[in-house]
Amino acid sequence: MNTREPDWAYAAKSLLKVLVVAAALFLALNVAERVLWLFVGFDDERTALVYGTAARVVNPDKRLTYGYSDGGGLLGTTYTLRGEPRRAGPSEDRKEYEITEDLFGAVRASSFDGPSGSLADTIDSVDWELGVDRAVTEEARKTVDALPQTLRAVAVLEFTHPMTTEQLVAFNRRHEFCGGWDVSYIYSPYYYDDSSYDPPLSAVVWNRGLTKEPWEDLTYRCETEPEAALAEFRRWVGLLDDGDDLEEFELSHASLTGTAKEGVVYGLVIDSWKLADLRKLLDDPEVRTVNLTDVAFDLG
Repeated sequence: MNTREPDWAYAAKSLLKVLVVAAALFLALNVAERVLWLFVGFDDERTALVYGTAARVVNPDKRLTYGYSDGGGLLGTTYTLRGEPRRAGPSEDRKEYEITEDLFGAVRASSFDGPSGSLADTIDSVDWELGVDRAVTEEARKTVDALPQTLRAVAVLEFTHPMTTEQLVAFNRRHEFCGGWDVSYIYSPYYYDDSSYDPPLSAVVWNRGLTKEPWEDLTYRCETEPEAALAEFRRWVGLLDDGDDLEEFELSHASLTGTAKEGVVYGLVIDSWKLADLRKLLDDPEVRTVNLTDVAFDLG
């Protein structure tokens, strides 16, 4: 049986052709990417500020404290947030959540899988039509009184009426209440009308730190923090436009603009407060109820 020796010269030429084509494709892709950056205008900072902040707004059940970008690429950019469930005690369930924006501006954030758990459910149950309900208030008092007052809690406070910034500042001063990282403002409750074809709208839960990364300087203003928080919310909404794809977060430019203009607060999300401090707020006539979503012993 005769066997032919490999044509090494031919093989070398073929390999060289493959390498030349691969190098040409690589160069072409780099040129194309530079052209796309010039004409399409990927902006990692804007992706983080618009969509990273939107993700934090609609996922108050998570502490999303740190974000970073992949630097962008030919077909889009990815912004990743690291976070953990918002619980009263220590949490080790840290995860990464990706937000991707493609070449055409479409945004996907499927790794979030929406807000969930008792905190998300409680926030979604905050009603647009608030009012005094002594039975509800008394039930909240009984729940809190039945537990050790040194426990730490995550809770949702509902007011008896939408609170203006001036009323919130007065409320803070009345209770020596200091707004910081542990207090977020419910500017808009969850909305869904099953009698219409309008899509649902997520609750808007805001804290001034949502537009900041952990290494950025942020000084909270204690009793007057509601003023600074609303100003920052309005600044953020002012950066948005109709071309931003907020559908993935069940938000809309129009609804956020209306919420920013109205500028009232329906409730508070309170993080890691002692029950004794929450109990005092239930005696205020402007507080409808305080719903506990998680409690834990203070091990600190």
